[in-house]
Amino acid sequence: MIYLFYAILRFRLLAIILGFALPMNLFSQYSVNTYAEVGDNAVSQGVYGNLSGLLSAKFGSVTATTGGLLSLSNATPNVFSAYTLQLQTEQTILKKAFTIAGFYLWKPFSEDLRESDIGLLVNLRTKHIGYQLGLNSRLYYFSQAAKVKYNLPDTVQTSISEPVNLMYRLTFYQPFSKKMNFEVSLTNFDTYTIQQETNPMLRTQLSYELNSKLNLYSELEYLQAGFFNMRVNYFGLLLRGGVVWHI
Repeated sequence: MIYLFYAILRFRLLAIILGFALPMNLFSQYSVNTYAEVGDNAVSQGVYGNLSGLLSAKFGSVTATTGGLLSLSNATPNVFSAYTLQLQTEQTILKKAFTIAGFYLWKPFSEDLRESDIGLLVNLRTKHIGYQLGLNSRLYYFSQAAKVKYNLPDTVQTSISEPVNLMYRLTFYQPFSKKMNFEVSLTNFDTYTIQQETNPMLRTQLSYELNSKLNLYSELEYLQAGFFNMRVNYFGLLLRGGVVWHI
């Protein structure tokens, strides 16, 4: 849990910095998004479980979000398995409302290797359709401890980069009532995961507004092992349940 507290501390520091950087008369809004998930895939060696906590603060048109993912199984070697930070702003272009977000993602996905991603996402939503496109750059590298353990000299390349990858999400929204909403998406990224362009996920979400402060939601995700290929294989399935608390 110390890693989750560390992520929360970083969020509080970010909120303080933004608070000084922006006009003091701007009202800030806070929200907490927590969820638990279970699933399995071709490399998880059985069912896995994760717990996520995300904190958001809004200052005018800018929203800062940060959080981490805790692994509750042996699917990954590290309990703290991901950290994310995102800054998002709302803009109007040609009389259409867009959101533009820049993000950073860090994952210690093995004992010796790390993954870092930075990227930019643009989102446009109509009444029933949402379009999200972006680019990310990914870096795989040995940790400093691994360099020492394997006695790797500075002359040896210890990282591999993917300069540009495409991120996409196409979403259909359908309200069932004033409090209940349903959506289905085809996407290649999630909060802590960015797949290759040809590995899309089919994602569904059902949300319910309990009151003005609390929203409940559940998600089901199906991941294929390939797309636009001669053969498409099942890769994984994920079930998630969470709550969003507007403070």
